[in-house]
Amino acid sequence: MRRYISLFVILSVAGLVSWWSAKSEAGVSHHIHAEVTKLVPLFAEDPSSINGFVVDPTLQPILATSLQQAITESRQLHRDIVVVVTGGDHESFGDGTATHVAVLSVDHHSVVGLRIVCSSKTDPVLIAGVFSNQTNRIDMP
Repeated sequence: MRRYISLFVILSVAGLVSWWSAKSEAGVSHHIHAEVTKLVPLFAEDPSSINGFVVDPTLQPILATSLQQAITESRQLHRDIVVVVTGGDHESFGDGTATHVAVLSVDHHSVVGLRIVCSSKTDPVLIAGVFSNQTNRIDMP
C-alpha cells in the first residue's frame, strides 16, 4: 500500500509541475502576442518607438523596413496583420538564443518573422532577429 501512495504522490507532483509549466508558457506567449500586436500600430504612428524593442540597435533599420512592409501589405489587401507566437527559436534562422518566434502574416501570407527573447510575463519583449523569407535574415551580431 505504501508503494502505491508514494507512486501516487510522485505522479501528482509531476502532473502539477507539468500543468504549472504549461500555464506559465501560455502566459508568456500571450504577453508576447499582446506586445507585438501593439508594436505594429505604435510603429505606424511613431517609427522611433521600436528603439526599446531591439536587443541591438543594428536591428532597427531591418525591423523598421519589415514592419513597414507588413503595414503596406495589410493596407493594400485590406486585411489585418495577424500575429502568431510559437515557443523556441526558428529552425532555419535561429541560433538558439530566442525563446519565441512571432510571425506577422497578412491574408495567410507570412510577411515577417521576429525572433523574440522573453522568459516571463513581466519581462520586456526584446527582438533578437528579423527574417522575412529564406534569403533575408538579420540577427543580432
